[in-house]
Amino acid sequence: MNTKNYREVLGHFATGVTIVMAEIAGDIHGMTANSFTSVSLEPPLILVAVDHKARMLQGISRNRPMTISILKDTQKALSQLFADPNPSRDPFEGLHLERAQNGIPYLADALAFLAVRITDVYSQGDHDLAICQAEELKTLSHDGPLLFFQGRYYAVDGSTP
Repeated sequence: MNTKNYREVLGHFATGVTIVMAEIAGDIHGMTANSFTSVSLEPPLILVAVDHKARMLQGISRNRPMTISILKDTQKALSQLFADPNPSRDPFEGLHLERAQNGIPYLADALAFLAVRITDVYSQGDHDLAICQAEELKTLSHDGPLLFFQGRYYAVDGSTP
């Protein structure tokens, strides 16, 4: 087993795509995450994995508020923009943002959003795992989700956005 083989095999698991936002030193930062999963219904917990090289890692600490916007199949460009460690432009420029009750913005034209508070953080391998309790959530659209499978983006119908 090697890193390339490991990544290839795990690439066979399709995931949704999200944008996570948090405040760091007075500024809002965002990152693309497909390492996002439901952990528990009672209490409502989710997990987000953040690479140790990501700028967002500074925003991952207990009791910190965040938002998670679940992307729809027309938002591939947003996913790519927030995944770029050195974007050519301000990724927030021109976005339709609204603020959750916790004060952190979310993408108002996403598929859905959750406002969360980090309850625990575990460092594992090259990522920190943030366990978060949902405090607010809402479905914003009934469009299809943006999927990521084998290193490519897809819509539910199998087309590539």
